[in-house]
Amino acid sequence: MKKILAALAVVLCFALPCLADNFVTVNVYSGHSLVGGGTPYSGLVGTFTSPDIMFATGTGYAWHPFALPDFGADMFGQLLIPATGLYTFTLDSDDGSLLFIDGLLVVDDGGAHGPAVVSGSALLTAGVHPFEVQFFECCGGPSGVDLLLPTGVTYVPEPASLLLVGTGLLALGSRVRKLLG
Repeated sequence: MKKILAALAVVLCFALPCLADNFVTVNVYSGHSLVGGGTPYSGLVGTFTSPDIMFATGTGYAWHPFALPDFGADMFGQLLIPATGLYTFTLDSDDGSLLFIDGLLVVDDGGAHGPAVVSGSALLTAGVHPFEVQFFECCGGPSGVDLLLPTGVTYVPEPASLLLVGTGLLALGSRVRKLLG
């Protein structure tokens, strides 16, 4: 029994942090447009994952990934909508940002500007919906973007995270069968 508990502890130590960290993929670019959300982007500098999009208030409007003064960022993932209904999403950004859900523009906080908060609504069915936030920073001053989700809406872990957890659970099941059998 001690071996089973030890194996479970190992799986959970590796799987749970993965579930907590990989909800949003962020691609950061050195080149961008000064309109809308900054597309088209060019010059991919790097990619990272984040549990959310809170890069404005989370950094005190001092977000400069990879130490870039001006940059574009394309953030994407999936949202879990608990029930069919009208949902209001909010972008808080400096400079431009756009939110797309299911490929449709929901919030337009585009263009070069100081910190601004803009909301938009979408009628969404219950289930998982892909989203994308386009953002750019230019012209000095504050920098960052937040995506504020409506009550009950959550980010969905990336498929790679779920695959890792599933693999860990399969390995644990195999180990348990071996110990008991």
